[in-house]
Amino acid sequence: MKADRFNQALTSLYWSKETLAEMLGCDISLVEAYSQGLVEPPPKLSAWLEVLAQLHEDLADQMPSGLVGKRYDHRTPTQPDLF
Repeated sequence: MKADRFNQALTSLYWSKETLAEMLGCDISLVEAYSQGLVEPPPKLSAWLEVLAQLHEDLADQMPSGLVGKRYDHRTPTQPDLF
């Protein structure tokens, strides 16, 4: 996985480099090296990110939109079905 696709995958997943480093249990410097193209991520990491990012990209137009602007009101006993 090249750096541009690595960064695009993180953006598609709404993940920061810090989040990925925390998830992987590695130092942020390693994720930054992947992001800058100094070294390519291992094949398993690349495949995992690619599958997740592709899924997010393919389903982006199906994200529920009925929640935009909504908030929880504890005084309302039941919340309306927003999907």
